[in-house]
Amino acid sequence: MAKRIIPWIRGFFRALWNSLSLILVLSVTATIPIVQLASLGYMLESSGRVANGLPVRRCFPGAGIAGAMVSRGVWLVLSWLPVWFLADLAYSAELIEPGSDYATRMRIAARVLAVAWVVWASWALVRGGRLWHFLWPAPKLFFRTVFTRRAWHEIEDKLWDFVASLRFPYLMKIGFYGTVGALLWLILPAILMIIALTSPADGALGFIGFLGAVGMWWLVLFLPYLPVHMASQNRFRAIFDWKEIRRAFRRAPFAFCLALSALVALAIPLYLLRIESIPSQLLWILSLFFVILMFPVKLLAGWALRCSRRRSIDRHWLLRWSAWLPQASVAGIYVGFLYLAKFTLWEGAASILLQHAFLPPVPFYLR
Repeated sequence: MAKRIIPWIRGFFRALWNSLSLILVLSVTATIPIVQLASLGYMLESSGRVANGLPVRRCFPGAGIAGAMVSRGVWLVLSWLPVWFLADLAYSAELIEPGSDYATRMRIAARVLAVAWVVWASWALVRGGRLWHFLWPAPKLFFRTVFTRRAWHEIEDKLWDFVASLRFPYLMKIGFYGTVGALLWLILPAILMIIALTSPADGALGFIGFLGAVGMWWLVLFLPYLPVHMASQNRFRAIFDWKEIRRAFRRAPFAFCLALSALVALAIPLYLLRIESIPSQLLWILSLFFVILMFPVKLLAGWALRCSRRRSIDRHWLLRWSAWLPQASVAGIYVGFLYLAKFTLWEGAASILLQHAFLPPVPFYLR
């Protein structure tokens, strides 16, 4: 019994660590301009795999790599603490006795230790980046291999393999397609709503705003699933195939209703984090909340498409209407909140277009 339980426990904690690490990596990636498209691309890729019916272990590619990256980052930070402590002592000595011999010696010692740490940490990463690699430098192996050409070729190959395994170009392409497609869908109803909100009260402008709100309401019923459908089909044109989403809804109405309800319930609270801009150094903390809440929404959209693809016939019309009515109500609540967001968010009226529910998980699109 113990032989079965212990591996299961280890596997559970490994999967938990990889999942938390993946969320952290996606959050940090979402704060880097342009590269943040890869964060959305990964979400869509995972959701597309769910929609295609792949096993769960294959729906999160690179989760193990994210876990390894974060664990190595932890070891790097911990091994840097002695260097940081000595550098802080040197800085304090310079403040207390500027130009003194003691302050000079401390400053030199801190720099020497920093250089030694770079060599130590780099060698530990080359050997595999495990905890024991940081604890013991294996000096004999270091001097036996570091000065050989073969060792440097192996390091170059490992570095290239690691960069290639991240699949950044592919993920950025999927994220770019998803972003452009969502903006093309959003731009017309958003502009109509913005015109009505930013212009003096007028009957004609009010009617324009009403048309924009109706268009946005209709769009919310389909747009959460279109980027996922595009990722599952791996072709950009699929993001405009709203008729396929309508047919999919007819086969799995309650799954679609659940996915849209989760989208609205999890997207609206995030608008509170977009009220006031914060320093760029802290953006990853806000992005962490956006990834944690928006990633499950996209997975649910993929699950809804997966449920529909498992059925070949439509549900009874009574079941479809029973799911469509609450779904339409939820979409109306979301559109109503967009009107309120204009008066509270940092981007103002532009927030009607820049919706984190359909774009990369970024707190602020305009800085």
